Amino acid sequence: MAPSHTIQAASRDARGHAARSTILAVAIVVVAILAFNTAAAFLVRSLRIDLTDARLYTLSPGVVTIVDALEEPVRLDLYWSAQAGEQAPQIRSYAQRVRETLEELVLGSGGKLSLSIIDPEPFSEAEDAARAAGLAKLTVDGAGNTLTLGLVVRSSTDQTEVIPYLAPQDEAFLEYEVARAILVVGREQKPRVALLSSLPTEGTFNPQVQREPTPAPLVFAQLRQLADVETVPLTADLLPADAQALVLVHPRALSESMLKSIDTFALSGKPIILFFDPWCETDPGAQDPGFGGNRPGTTSELAPLPAAWGWNIDTDFVVGDRAFATRVRVAAPGGGARDLDYPVWLSLTKDALVSDDPMTKGLNGINLMTAGSIEPVGHASTTIQRALHSSADSQLIQTLKIGYFGDPEQLIKDFKGDATERALAARITGPITTAFPPADGGAPRTGTLNLFVVSDADCLADRTWATEERLGNVSLGWKAIADNGPLAYNAVEVMTGTEALANLRGRGEYRRPFERVNELQRAAESRYVTREKELQDEIRKTEMRIAQLQRERSDQSSVILTPEQEEALAKAQAEMLDARKELRQVQFDLRRDVSDLGTRLMVANVLLWPLFVAAAAAWWMVARARRSGS
Repeated sequence: MAPSHTIQAASRDARGHAARSTILAVAIVVVAILAFNTAAAFLVRSLRIDLTDARLYTLSPGVVTIVDALEEPVRLDLYWSAQAGEQAPQIRSYAQRVRETLEELVLGSGGKLSLSIIDPEPFSEAEDAARAAGLAKLTVDGAGNTLTLGLVVRSSTDQTEVIPYLAPQDEAFLEYEVARAILVVGREQKPRVALLSSLPTEGTFNPQVQREPTPAPLVFAQLRQLADVETVPLTADLLPADAQALVLVHPRALSESMLKSIDTFALSGKPIILFFDPWCETDPGAQDPGFGGNRPGTTSELAPLPAAWGWNIDTDFVVGDRAFATRVRVAAPGGGARDLDYPVWLSLTKDALVSDDPMTKGLNGINLMTAGSIEPVGHASTTIQRALHSSADSQLIQTLKIGYFGDPEQLIKDFKGDATERALAARITGPITTAFPPADGGAPRTGTLNLFVVSDADCLADRTWATEERLGNVSLGWKAIADNGPLAYNAVEVMTGTEALANLRGRGEYRRPFERVNELQRAAESRYVTREKELQDEIRKTEMRIAQLQRERSDQSSVILTPEQEEALAKAQAEMLDARKELRQVQFDLRRDVSDLGTRLMVANVLLWPLFVAAAAAWWMVARARRSGS
């Protein structure tokens, strides 16, 4: 028996030794990881592995281009209230992200950039400097504590750009905003841009009706930071001779002299960015259409230039699209409200953006309102290259329906996609001939067109693509919900030869839709709205039948219904009850399908994947224990 006891003791000793070895190995790994992280925090702080889907933490190639092009050194002063930031964890975390991004920029700049981290403590010279620079001061608690998180970018010649508040909700634009500020202070001269617009481009103030002035639309305010913009009055006859590019926004009622000046500008090969709208809903000059119209709009006018340049947008039609339709809230027939697709307001995702075009590369989503379709004309010598396009589930819808009789329910009911993708924004280039041939019969002038056209001007309105973030009466800035502004900036930068910013737009996804859920909603809405209209028609026919029976009764003075009328009325009431029941069932089915899908996703994410990971870990531990025991 002694050998048996000896073997058992040896086995216990072996297992104990294996357990101690395992614990020691785990301890060593933990210490090694901690030591590595500590060393990395000080020695290789800029070294990171970016596993995010949108590469949110990887600097874009355009940053290197901008920094390499700097002719003079640029200083970055980051003002961050570290102590006050302890009361705002979200802002504190974002401040660290900002600091890491700036440090990475400086490391890769080859000495052209320098960074200073400044804490504007209360009653300090740093606080005075922050206020003098125009940095925002935010209240973080009820005790009056404030913090600052802003950036001042200075060149060696004292050119300055200020970002008053680096808002966490604008993280998608952090890289762009910093790179734009560096570009603005670092280059000797901004591109000279002529701006001709029938939509407001400046801030307004009417002391009789306003307490505060209305700021300029975001797109135009930002454009003035990127370029030297000269606003051309609508009544002018000529464009500025020194303009390097022309931005045309919803042109209307231009003089023939101005049209000829634009034609000459195009023949010279200079770039033109055009926002041409068949139905502009944000035009303050739009008149109420009357006759029950609910969406007044105006139409861009530029004839005879588009035809001479080889393209056209039929202003009698707008593009409707079920796949990219925007959800809107409408009144329900029985009272209350419900959400439906509005096919003529488009929320375009990456599927609608041409990814290899610098105009749209890096963008995530564009919002358009009643946009047109860009089509070639006849035997045009120009080439149309799409930058934005509709889905195949689209059709052309008359503007008459939008301005007078249209509503989401009717548009959904009448919608019939024709399997055609339509160009919503495009580059149009190639040889052209003047739209104004000489009166003496001589040879017409020729040139090369360099045009970027967007078939919507509403996309430039603030409410189409951004929402203002406020803290009480203090504006914290604007939160972008689409890339409309960056699309306009891209166009100017690329068309004027500065493509570096084209890759720096929207570093995150605005829209990551549940496509299956959206499909269920669209299918249910189509059934719901179509059946609802059918039932309403049946009810009206029944009412007409009752009236006809009333006229046909023998005693015209009687107010008592005949048996036939009573039967028809009872049938109508039964049909209405059945209709309401059917409509409720459609809504219930929609909610049930969406809920079931959500439940399946939740089970997969919350239960199945953790169980899979736990099972894999358990298998590994058992296998390792068996190997140790053997």
